[in-house]
Amino acid sequence: MKPTSIPHQQFESLYVAQQRFFKHIIARYFDGAQQQDVLQDFALHLYALFTQKHAADAHLFDSKAWLRTVLVHYCISQLRKDKAQKNSVWKQTTVHHVLVAQEASNLHELELQTLYLQALGCVTKKEALILKMKYEYKRSSKEIERRLDVQYVDVLIARIKAKIKKKMGRMELDWL
Repeated sequence: MKPTSIPHQQFESLYVAQQRFFKHIIARYFDGAQQQDVLQDFALHLYALFTQKHAADAHLFDSKAWLRTVLVHYCISQLRKDKAQKNSVWKQTTVHHVLVAQEASNLHELELQTLYLQALGCVTKKEALILKMKYEYKRSSKEIERRLDVQYVDVLIARIKAKIKKKMGRMELDWL
């Protein structure tokens, strides 16, 4: 036998013996398929603790109170990570919608495109470039400032929009 197989077998017997106990505690914090994922992740966490502490503190792994504490802290940590991810920008921007074009929406799209081109015709080339960089090419304000050597791009964009609305005589241009 390999020297590492004995601790592995000890961990496996501990895990099998306590698996129902672990599932019961995890069910208090998570539901559905997430329970199984948390259980698997916790098994890896517990194995790391086992390899670190078993030689010096083997008695800890016989204590259900200590195992419960470790598992509860792990569950709370997972909940915090999940909450942090829900609040992050990445999660908010990963929602995908499939749009099905209809005849009426194609006409509306063409109207919007024509109106957009008319709006760009109301401003100077530099102002049109700023709008295109912001809305068509999705560049950040900082990048536009750096590339075009202008300051306060967000203020400038607001002024350009106001200028377009004034020149076109249309105040209902909410898409702008």
